[in-house]
Amino acid sequence: MKKASLRKTSVFPAVLVLLALLGPAAWSQTLSRADMIDYLAQSICLDPTGKPSDALPIDADCRDARPQRAEDNAPWRKHDWPNSLAGVETVQGYQASDSVVQRRGARTLIVQTFDFGTGGRVFGRFDGGLGRGGDGGQVLMLVDGWSSAAMTEDGGGGVQWFIGEACRSPAASDRRFLGWLMFRNEVRADAWTSVVARLNIAASPESCPRQFNAAFTRYRLDRIAFPFRIIDAGSRVTPTIRRLDVVVSEHYGGRDIGSADHLERFFFARRLGLVRWERWSNRRVSRQRGDVETAAQLAGTARCPKLEGTPESPKLDTDGQPGGPPGRDWLLVDCRTWTALVRQARPWSVDRYGWTVLEQFDRLD
Repeated sequence: MKKASLRKTSVFPAVLVLLALLGPAAWSQTLSRADMIDYLAQSICLDPTGKPSDALPIDADCRDARPQRAEDNAPWRKHDWPNSLAGVETVQGYQASDSVVQRRGARTLIVQTFDFGTGGRVFGRFDGGLGRGGDGGQVLMLVDGWSSAAMTEDGGGGVQWFIGEACRSPAASDRRFLGWLMFRNEVRADAWTSVVARLNIAASPESCPRQFNAAFTRYRLDRIAFPFRIIDAGSRVTPTIRRLDVVVSEHYGGRDIGSADHLERFFFARRLGLVRWERWSNRRVSRQRGDVETAAQLAGTARCPKLEGTPESPKLDTDGQPGGPPGRDWLLVDCRTWTALVRQARPWSVDRYGWTVLEQFDRLD
């Protein structure tokens, strides 16, 4: 997902070949549907009377909150970190990404916007038709205890639906979207849980591909310290660090880690939704040229700051860090960190973004 997008070359998941990577002392939590939404969607803080307030979910005085809905006026938005070598005009970064709840018919969707604000584009509206520079987003759904990416749109690949093998069932219903899996309601805090999913890209949600690709997927709970940039209406920046409860999800382009040519890693933080995306390339397998140079350039931008886990974090990555590589041959080639919280000077809601592709969910069976 070249965040703005789930990249076409990184297609693969759908369900159910659970692999046991669970140690004897491992333990798990069962997340309710509301708990899962708490990780997938950002929150609106509430005052003592239950009305929305201007507080940030990371503020100590945000004692009560609820998931933000698409129609809510947003007191703040998540933006990505800018290139440290760029000019002051990029203080708000390049892309805003909201994670909100929206009802479409009988369905509850988690809508994630990828809203660019540079290069002739404007924050707050859907700027389509700009080639690879156009806006986009992705939609997550909760199906059978799984959170799963149902579709995405970006300037390069257009609209893409992620369809799993359940589309072959006569009564597939929303199980057709059990393709690009993120995490299940059973999630462990001291070990990865793994599944090999199967899926393919389709041009419409009604399509059922003839073939499906394998994607090794693993996920876990963690508590990770994230750096934040709090940006007020005058573009003044206040840095801070907050430790967040996070579900980390990894999606590999292959049936296991060793044979995968790439990895996409997602960080879903409680009360904030998606706060970081990383793309890693496996030099031993990938045919993508220029990865070494790309990784070196990215490292010099500060767009992907180092993360810090707790002493109790599962040290399952080769460098012992929550954002580390899964093996020696892996290079970080792309990243977005949406922890710049930009306060909004004017009333605005995600409904005003104008992402028309969401209307297709109204026409589903």
